[in-house]
Amino acid sequence: MPVVTLSSDSHPLSREIAVRAATALGYDCVDREILKSVAERHGVPETDLHKALEESPSPFGISSKNHARYLAYIEEAVLAVLLKDNVVCHGLAAHLYVRGISHVLKIRILADPQKLAGEISSGKTPSFEKASALLKNRERFRRRWSLDAYRVDETDPSVYDMVISLTRIDPDEAVKSIVETTRYRKFKPMTYSLKCLKDKALAGKVRVALIDRFPDVRVQADGSSVVVQTKALEREKQKRTEAIRKLAGEIPEVAAVEVQILPDIFRKAAESFR
Repeated sequence: MPVVTLSSDSHPLSREIAVRAATALGYDCVDREILKSVAERHGVPETDLHKALEESPSPFGISSKNHARYLAYIEEAVLAVLLKDNVVCHGLAAHLYVRGISHVLKIRILADPQKLAGEISSGKTPSFEKASALLKNRERFRRRWSLDAYRVDETDPSVYDMVISLTRIDPDEAVKSIVETTRYRKFKPMTYSLKCLKDKALAGKVRVALIDRFPDVRVQADGSSVVVQTKALEREKQKRTEAIRKLAGEIPEVAAVEVQILPDIFRKAAESFR
């Protein structure tokens, strides 16, 4: 059976559909309750993890460095759960970091616009014009957030395998559609897709091990081999390579580490003006 990720423009609605679909499928439901254990493990405030999922980096809010770090912590924890299979996941942006894995069914749930506008305006019933403005602002905000975080526009329907609008379809029918679609043979877990998910999970684990010291680090995994990319000045290459190999090599699943050091042209240019 496939893993199911649910995304929605309404978090309460996403949670309702996710819980009901998980119950119907006999799956576990993974949501933001996982953030408590993530916060405890990494010694960061749980509220900051929630902010990372809701806010883009800004001078007056969460910094770019912390935004990337907190999302890396969340991603690692979620991928570890998805490896167990039989999971419905929502509210954790998983649809953005499991792209390309064929046995993950990615679903977008769209709330009724009028109800969503009321939710955004704290239960009030706004005028048509105000509702339209609220919804457009919400969509722009989520597009910006997803592009900042994962370079993917989560409001783009092509990101998903199925988009369900609840304007005319009720939640019961939405749940039935999700359950029926999980039986579609193209979402059946295959050896290659399972390997891809396992590789993503290992890459996430290595990235978390490195990101505090190397915030710009990128990691790819293939089996037990990992490739790590980071930027550095020429004089830093050897020391940084050794540090990365040591940290990544401490992870039991890692057998080989390739480090690719890219030139840090901005720091080099800045030093040339000193």
